[in-house]
Amino acid sequence: MGISLAAAIGWLLDNGTIPTWAIWENKEISLSFTLQVMVLVVSFAAIGFVYFFDKTSLKTFFRLRGSRKENDWNTLGPIVGIGFTLGTTMYMSFAVTAGHGVINGKFWKLLPLVLLFAATNAWSEEIISRFVIVAGLHGKLSSPVICWISALIFGVPHFFGTPSGIFGAMMAGLMGWLLAKSMIETKALGWALSIHFLQDVVIFGGGAMIIAGTRSA
Repeated sequence: MGISLAAAIGWLLDNGTIPTWAIWENKEISLSFTLQVMVLVVSFAAIGFVYFFDKTSLKTFFRLRGSRKENDWNTLGPIVGIGFTLGTTMYMSFAVTAGHGVINGKFWKLLPLVLLFAATNAWSEEIISRFVIVAGLHGKLSSPVICWISALIFGVPHFFGTPSGIFGAMMAGLMGWLLAKSMIETKALGWALSIHFLQDVVIFGGGAMIIAGTRSA
């Protein structure tokens, strides 16, 4: 849901239907900034939606740290985070190489934006594509079913996103399943947000390297 919404807003920005805030001479950076702000607003509206319809679920899941069960996410969390980050890094290395990406002065100037975009994107997508699903369906459907719904909602749109294709959809689907599981078992957003943030640092960082390698960056 969050990925599809972001894609729709991105399409409207790209074709000029929605004006882009020009914060940088590079069009892609300005478009990303505008997109992040708009989807961030939607994420807070989604939190308000959950609050209005189910205050109990909001109080249960809307926190960074929660309870621990047999599947201790203090151990599992770092393993999942490192595993996915390595996979994302391998995928992005091909894109960076093909795009003649570099780490230079321009890249370091873009680094604050990389971290900002990674944080806002992780927050927005976890709220819209994970928190709303888990909080909204908790107690109504079984935990495995909720995890599979999260996997489909997060995985399918990635066929056209980053990472893309069948591999990207499967990787995102697996991550969506695991992050929903983390939220259900810990009753918190912490691991889902932190693991997602790491992936976005790699993805936006790779994009910054490619932009830094172009003369117009």
